[in-house]
Amino acid sequence: MASIVIVDDDPTVRLIATEMLRDCDHAIVEACDGDEALKLVRSMHIDLVVLDMLMPNKDGLETIIEIRNLRPSIRILAISSGGRTGADLLLRTAMAFGADATLAKPLRVDTFAGSVDRLLSIPARRMGAASTG
Repeated sequence: MASIVIVDDDPTVRLIATEMLRDCDHAIVEACDGDEALKLVRSMHIDLVVLDMLMPNKDGLETIIEIRNLRPSIRILAISSGGRTGADLLLRTAMAFGADATLAKPLRVDTFAGSVDRLLSIPARRMGAASTG
């Protein structure tokens, strides 16, 4: 069983993502922004962070950088609808800053659950070699 943090400022997105992983037998915790996610990373064993890129307080890029400094072995799946910038640019930037894989919103159960499973199956020491989903 893996420990997963779903980070998004939209409670509906957090609920949907959690429901999509309900049958996967993982421990899932939710965070509303990057600051809350980092508190969880500091206080718990976390295997995977599903991280929205556009959030108030601490955005996804800042959060990726801090997670990589704190716990480099945590897998990061960056998600975004893109806002005004567009999802492709934001998600490419997330990869450049250390995300292990990316998905555009809206999340689809088959691609989301598959990306989570794939990231969790890669040994942590190889995370730098992972590709996008």
